[in-house]
Amino acid sequence: MPCPYKHQLPDYLEEKLSPEKMKKMEEHIDLCDDCQQKLDELLDHPLKLQQQTIEISDEILVEKIKAHRKGIRRIYAYGFLGFLLGLFSLKYTSDSFIVTKAIMALPYKLAEFMLGIFFSRYKLNQWDPMYSHFQRGMGYFPYNPILGLIVELVTPALVAMFLAMAVGYLTSDKRVFQRKRILRFILSATMIFALWFGAIYGVYNNTLTKIENLEGIKSAIIYEKQEFSTSWIVKIDQYNLHEARYNNIISGLSEATSLDSYPAMNLKEGLELLIQFQGGGQVIAHVDTDTGTMFMGSRHFHQLSDDTLSHLIEVSGGIK
Repeated sequence: MPCPYKHQLPDYLEEKLSPEKMKKMEEHIDLCDDCQQKLDELLDHPLKLQQQTIEISDEILVEKIKAHRKGIRRIYAYGFLGFLLGLFSLKYTSDSFIVTKAIMALPYKLAEFMLGIFFSRYKLNQWDPMYSHFQRGMGYFPYNPILGLIVELVTPALVAMFLAMAVGYLTSDKRVFQRKRILRFILSATMIFALWFGAIYGVYNNTLTKIENLEGIKSAIIYEKQEFSTSWIVKIDQYNLHEARYNNIISGLSEATSLDSYPAMNLKEGLELLIQFQGGGQVIAHVDTDTGTMFMGSRHFHQLSDDTLSHLIEVSGGIK
């Protein structure tokens, strides 16, 4: 059955109804899908009057259609500008001017809060031995700094974009943008953030799985560790992997045996490795050169083979 209010929509747009009827129509449109659809059709109708299929003779209605199109363009422009400003919101977290800091850093702080709800368990505490190596920015993705950088740029930008678009909706003509449209916008934003956070979760957990299983190692930096200092020795990457001894080290690290127990080992001296993985993951590992036990910064223990340990000691200049 056709909605009895539908024929009043042109008069509603042209503001020909009484204030009481205008208010009643607004409440009805928020609940009626047919009227909302018809309203969208009126507003989206081409302005080539000679080709119209509906009768549009009132200038006010034509202005409402123009306002609708202008409002849509303004909302998208707000969103684009908000996204660009959000990319730089990190810069303003330390701004000395409180007004600029309060406004421009808001997307970053909101993004930090939202990410903290889902990813705070990944953050290292300040007493963790790996804290000084991996704690950067928000600190939610310590073992994948590339992912962390992308997330800390894009998430505030998305927050700023949707905030700017929300301002565009809320400052538009209420006869053009009904509450139901705004609710759909909020639902769309929620779904986009859910997909974004889901993608982040999947990528980071894949990184942690690679680190735990020592899969996809692409390079390693070897340091000599003493009780109060650490000295760089050599970096193994695509430029020297063709050498057998370096290739054997990368292969040997990938084949290290996972240990379920927590063996006693010397954590003050030995070798320290910065192991980097395909996809941006990285982890610090400490190798006890007496036992071949390797302690990963991700809180896992592995046992190196005698051959791998020998190659490590050899490229490290015979350290023992």
